[in-house]
Amino acid sequence: MTVERRRPENAASVLLAAGLSRRMGTRNKLLEEIEPGVPVIRRSAERALASAPRPLYVVTGHEANRVRDALAGLDCRFVHNAGFAEGLSGSIREGFRCAMGEGASGVLVLLGDMPFLPVEALDAVLGAAADDAEKVVQAVHEGRPAHPVWLPARIADTIDALKGDRGVRSLLAANNETMVAVETGPDGALDLDTPEDMARARARTAVSGN
Repeated sequence: MTVERRRPENAASVLLAAGLSRRMGTRNKLLEEIEPGVPVIRRSAERALASAPRPLYVVTGHEANRVRDALAGLDCRFVHNAGFAEGLSGSIREGFRCAMGEGASGVLVLLGDMPFLPVEALDAVLGAAADDAEKVVQAVHEGRPAHPVWLPARIADTIDALKGDRGVRSLLAANNETMVAVETGPDGALDLDTPEDMARARARTAVSGN
């Protein structure tokens, strides 16, 4: 039986893949193999393409050419963030602006270092956004922010005001913006920041295959 997936009209997706991976040392965590021949960023993009709205915009920055090569053959569009050293906010701005410029009603924002993000988490956030695409929808786990996040086109001014290595949550709170919280489970909060995280991810993949 086919499951109907509810989506806001004209939705797009943004996958953030520009960061410096400072906590990983000298290595770019997105290019580390989570299993033989499969970099983290490719697994994350494949998860996004399994359920997230298209087009999928991948925001590059640090080692942009290598990230693009790692995603060869996948159905995604690349957006370069020349100011990637500024942090997360610049990548959100670049991806959001590009999607808005091509007529998107909003974007589903995903992180490139979340190779275990379940399709169910994407479906839950997008389903809530379909109920009211003008609302910001935040995945949560046990009351804490998780991913993905739905950002509607109407908050473009807030996105433009983002600075530094942070997301939109603090600015939304300052503007008394209402957010819809959707519980998505522990894998919606699991990203890979350190060598220890990477070792656990590889062990998990070796055991489960996903």
